[in-house]
Amino acid sequence: MDSPDDERRELILRTATRLFAALGYDVTSTAQIAEAAGLDQAEVAAHFPAKRELYLEVMRRARDRLAALIKERADELLAAPPERRSEALRHFIDAYLDGCVAHPEIPALWMHRWLSDASDVVDLEIKSAQPLIQHVVNAMAEPAEPAGADAVHMTYTVIWCIHGFVLSGVLDGTGARRGAEDPDQLARFRAHLHQLLARGLRLPDA
Repeated sequence: MDSPDDERRELILRTATRLFAALGYDVTSTAQIAEAAGLDQAEVAAHFPAKRELYLEVMRRARDRLAALIKERADELLAAPPERRSEALRHFIDAYLDGCVAHPEIPALWMHRWLSDASDVVDLEIKSAQPLIQHVVNAMAEPAEPAGADAVHMTYTVIWCIHGFVLSGVLDGTGARRGAEDPDQLARFRAHLHQLLARGLRLPDA
């Protein structure tokens, strides 16, 4: 059973994740986090003396959560024989998409980062993002090579598309925004990703 101290730390992390994802690191203060968590600032500082430490832990947990969701499918893609590569690629894309749909705070945190949020935290990509991204690039490399595709940019094409759709969706014919919460749009986007990757890597369609 978790101690009250552990529960308080978890509450701080959950609250900080929500605020960093919604507002960004630069805009969010420890005072806001404490207020949203129903705690005193001193209680937050007892667990995380500096906002930077709290942010790094939030980003580490986001990375670990996403890595756990996609690693099995990335390994499957790496090991797939040519006749199963298209199916394995679809499984991998589905795992990444489903992970971001289930945890939209993950793409939101990175979207802020891409827009120069927390620019003073200079080593985050090296310690957090690069190992995971390289795992994905390695999974993409074998199917990309015969097609003459660029595995790095193909990887980022997938990431940018998924993050953008999960966070912003698309405008329907009436001008309303439809995203991952709409089952029909989610299914259409998933099919589009499958087709995009199959054609970009010259793999057979489903």
